[in-house]
Amino acid sequence: MSDKIFYKCGLLAILLFIACCSVNAQNSNSLSSETHPYSNTNSTDSLSFARDLKLKADSLLDEMRYMDAEIIINKAYGIAKRFNDKKLLGKLCNDLAECYSMTGRHEKAEQLYHEAFQLYSSIPDTNAMAVILINLGDEYAKTGRFELAAETELKAIKLKEDNHDYRKLAFYYQKLGELFIDRDNARWEEYAMKALELSRTPEYTTLYATVAVYNDLGAIWRIKDNFIKAEAYYDTMYLISEKAGYRKGIATATSERALLLFDQAKYKEALPLALKAYEIVIDSDDDYKIVYEGTLIARILLKLNKPPEAIALFQTALSRAEKADLLPEVLEIKKYLSEAYLINGNYLKAYDYQSQWIILKDSLDGLEVRQALNDIQTRFETEKKQHLIDSLNEKNLNHKRRNNLLISLLIVSFFIMFLLVYIVRLRNRTITQNRVLFDKEQEIMALEHANLMHDLAHKSRELTMAALQLINKNEVLGDLKNSLMAAKEGVTDLNNVIRQIDQNLNLDNDWHNFSLHFETVHPEFFKKLKEHFTDLTPNEERLCAYLRINLNTKEISQMLSVTVSAVDKSRNRLRKKLEIGPEVNLYEYLGRF
Repeated sequence: MSDKIFYKCGLLAILLFIACCSVNAQNSNSLSSETHPYSNTNSTDSLSFARDLKLKADSLLDEMRYMDAEIIINKAYGIAKRFNDKKLLGKLCNDLAECYSMTGRHEKAEQLYHEAFQLYSSIPDTNAMAVILINLGDEYAKTGRFELAAETELKAIKLKEDNHDYRKLAFYYQKLGELFIDRDNARWEEYAMKALELSRTPEYTTLYATVAVYNDLGAIWRIKDNFIKAEAYYDTMYLISEKAGYRKGIATATSERALLLFDQAKYKEALPLALKAYEIVIDSDDDYKIVYEGTLIARILLKLNKPPEAIALFQTALSRAEKADLLPEVLEIKKYLSEAYLINGNYLKAYDYQSQWIILKDSLDGLEVRQALNDIQTRFETEKKQHLIDSLNEKNLNHKRRNNLLISLLIVSFFIMFLLVYIVRLRNRTITQNRVLFDKEQEIMALEHANLMHDLAHKSRELTMAALQLINKNEVLGDLKNSLMAAKEGVTDLNNVIRQIDQNLNLDNDWHNFSLHFETVHPEFFKKLKEHFTDLTPNEERLCAYLRINLNTKEISQMLSVTVSAVDKSRNRLRKKLEIGPEVNLYEYLGRF
């Protein structure tokens, strides 16, 4: 009894264990599916979802919400990476690099642009490669490597123009022009005007490029103190941005108008515009724009003799600039803070910020010098190494060419020998086969000739029989007609009978049947005859046919139901049309056709 209870308890324990394992497996599966929502979906659905995420990120990028966009792009990037969609990966790398760049993480941005370029090179997609190069050049410019930036952006333009791809080319020239701001204004204007010319063709530009071109041209004319032209360009920029709902373009155009008024000492008019631009960008992640707009408002307030308010804004802008590592902006703000505190009467603070400005300026100047020297040294070392590599590669290439040539000559020699032996054997075999085939063809041709001669004789007999039947029929009908003509005065209905006989004598049905037999024996006779003599009448064609089968004049007269003299006249007319004299035999002449 106790053994049975023990057995039942053991069995129950095993069943409970299996049930627990099953529940745990189900929970594990459900947890796995929650953790990896795309693990059970196919690549098409997952990539479609990734593209939807990219569209959302694009909207956030337009709104300058770079941190939010970065989160979404990283999700899409993970999916695209899993399924190795190179084109989508390239686009996501480009967008993610923009997020890093706009939030001050330039090294990461540069790495991602290089990754995107490699992805597009492997496809290859020259248009996308050019986009990456132009963005990479912009990134080099942000970190002070202007020569490298110009070199990279010129490569992008050359890549586009070599492929005769002028789509969005205005953007490329605009970006290249920006590199020469405060360095070579003439070249800046040259490239900006080139971009403007291209932007007049919609497919050669983009909204952002067009807006940027008008912004550059406004700045160029502002530097030249031509405020009327500058204002016109900024107004155009504002209208284009407003029509497209492009917030960054609206903010920039408004800000530049404010700066234009500032340069003209119209500070009260400039303040509302500067505040409007600040309100547009304040909720974005674009640290540079927020610092720039805040600094502009503070400068205007300083000119309006409101140093406390200006100082507060300068301090806010300085904090953000330092956090974003915007060193040129930090330098500029410290200089303005020194002026603001001096106006406010706080000489100690003014001195402190002036000292900080001097130290930072010296540091940045030294950094720029070191950076320039490092760039030159790096370029020299790279070129030196590249020259050495090229030299070694050239030597290796020459060795490989020589070895390959020798190997090729040996292979070609063996191949030629083999080919000669093969050709000789093949020729002998072909000669033998051709001899056998020739003998067989001769036999077949002899048989075919015999069959054709037999068929021709048979058809000729049929044609002759048909002609004889027609002659006999017409002869009988003619005799009958003559008899009836002699007796028609005593019989009332003889006229009807004679009329029927005439109709029988003239029926074309006999000719049709005859012509069918004739065409079988003499194919294309009528066709050739008409090609040479286009003005022959149907009766003359019939006469030619009867002559071709060598009927005499009497037989032809009976076939045509006419007199012998009428046939002779017809023969004479036919000779004139055929342009032959009486000495030429018609039968022999027509035998040529």
